[in-house]
Amino acid sequence: MRVSLTSWLFRLQCYHSESPSGMTFSVALSKPGRLASWLLWASLAVHVPIAVVAVGKSKLPNADLDNYYDIGTRAGRPYVDFPVEFPVATTETFRTLAPIAGDREQFGVSLVMLSVAADVAIALALGWGWGIEAAACYAFIVIPLIDLFFLRMDLWPTALATFAAAAWRRERPVLAAIGWVAGAAFKLWPLMFLPLLLVSPGARRRITPLATAIAAGLMVVAGWLWVAGPSGLYQVLTFRGAQGWEIESTVGAVWMLFEQTSMRVESGAWRIGTTSGPISILLFVLGTIPCLWMIWRGARTGHLGAGWAGGISVLLFTSALLSAQYSAWLAPASGVAWVEKDRRTAVLTGLVVFLTNLVFKSFHPLIHGSPRALTIVLARNLLLAVVAFHVARLLTRAPLMMDSARRDRPV
Repeated sequence: MRVSLTSWLFRLQCYHSESPSGMTFSVALSKPGRLASWLLWASLAVHVPIAVVAVGKSKLPNADLDNYYDIGTRAGRPYVDFPVEFPVATTETFRTLAPIAGDREQFGVSLVMLSVAADVAIALALGWGWGIEAAACYAFIVIPLIDLFFLRMDLWPTALATFAAAAWRRERPVLAAIGWVAGAAFKLWPLMFLPLLLVSPGARRRITPLATAIAAGLMVVAGWLWVAGPSGLYQVLTFRGAQGWEIESTVGAVWMLFEQTSMRVESGAWRIGTTSGPISILLFVLGTIPCLWMIWRGARTGHLGAGWAGGISVLLFTSALLSAQYSAWLAPASGVAWVEKDRRTAVLTGLVVFLTNLVFKSFHPLIHGSPRALTIVLARNLLLAVVAFHVARLLTRAPLMMDSARRDRPV
């Protein structure tokens, strides 16, 4: 018998509820549940035609897709014979997919299909971990930018990170460890969730997932070194050794207030001013420290969604490159925060995605120096700082959860 996506998610939500005797039971769909179900279906219904349009757009010239295809087809050894700004799993996916696709048009279609599958996987993972409301919240807030997400690859690591977070919540830390390391092989940011493996009642329960994460990480690093040599990680952290600030980044947008004559295309992005590889790495480290703390503290206080939103906001705020598609990393956190009753965080995170949509839609005026477009970028970056500050304040004041409270998690 066919089971719909909403029915499957609702069964998971019912499974989250327990009777006083401790036995699971099924209940009639409540009014909030019906609303969430309606919102999920309505949002996914909007995703479908956007995905169809994205398939058509993927066949047209596109700077990012063209770059992906070039990485997938260029002769030589990635990172050694030509620079690459993506971690090893992303690079090898391009180099596997391109020959199978056969040409640039089919490569673009294949990439969109993978992103659509990742979009569905994120909704399913949120439903598995937090119920239908979390899935509906995610599906709704990404609508303004889902067209961009389908034409990029950032939904891939986001799906893995979300699945791993859901596995962690359902007390499957080994599965979570594998998911986060796998996500980091596509983009580095899922590594920020690894401190959650330390949030466990009892040292014995931490050893196996930590050992799994270390073993999986060593395998990824070994494969990366075999493919790329020691220069691979440096190229990723410095965006192919870029010497300028991306114009949507915090520093880049402020720089544009004072001068725009140094604006140019460098390493596949519009950049301005002067920076260096070590500065990019330093900014990554400065963003990583509060990000790790927020996610860890969020898990310990029952505010994982808030910690996720605040931590990734800091990471984006301090980055020398802040492309619009990076807001995909934040989107699932909104659904988690909503279910955890951190409604302000959920709304602010949704607003970040919405403002980023305006940034993306205003990009061409921005590169021509439009004051209105620049104002939108500055407002979005300021909102990232507001989210980070709000979350830091929330987590600092929130009490730690006791082990008895942790046992209320679904298993």
